[in-house]
Amino acid sequence: MNKPKPEYLRPALIAGAVAGLLSGLPIIGAGNCLCCLWIVGGAAIAAKLLASQTPGLLTAGDGAIVGALTGIVAAVVDTLVKLPLQRYNLELARRILDRFSEFGTDIPSGVEGWLDLGSGSLSPGWLLLGLFFSAAVYAVMGALGGTIGVSLFGRKAIPPTPSAPPAAPQGPSDAA
Repeated sequence: MNKPKPEYLRPALIAGAVAGLLSGLPIIGAGNCLCCLWIVGGAAIAAKLLASQTPGLLTAGDGAIVGALTGIVAAVVDTLVKLPLQRYNLELARRILDRFSEFGTDIPSGVEGWLDLGSGSLSPGWLLLGLFFSAAVYAVMGALGGTIGVSLFGRKAIPPTPSAPPAAPQGPSDAA
């Protein structure tokens, strides 16, 4: 009997978009410092969504596939969210350093050069390299989260209940 193949894309798109958004936001994205929290959690949610829409049992491989796809989607969304915030973050860093210098704190000379280097726009090559690296890391962590999600939220095989032993055959009754 052929098991129908689950639809991986819809749960991966939904959970990956949420995980990528949470990863890309400046303060909330720090949650990824805890073992890629948003990516692993998003992949586990994708496995839950997959389990709710798929009849039958899911394997750990199904969870790994939907988790890896979730990680790739999250990497794309994360990059798209961080792209417009990059210039704002550099300006914020400049203002913070200016405030420190007002209080007489010496700023290391390399920091100004680093900020000047980052003030230019990001080249497409570096953007794609960063996206590729993020997608690889997020896919691995997503596969882990998807496997965990299937083990937590997937339907379990119900072992057959032992049936009662057959009744002893009844013989003719003794009327004598």
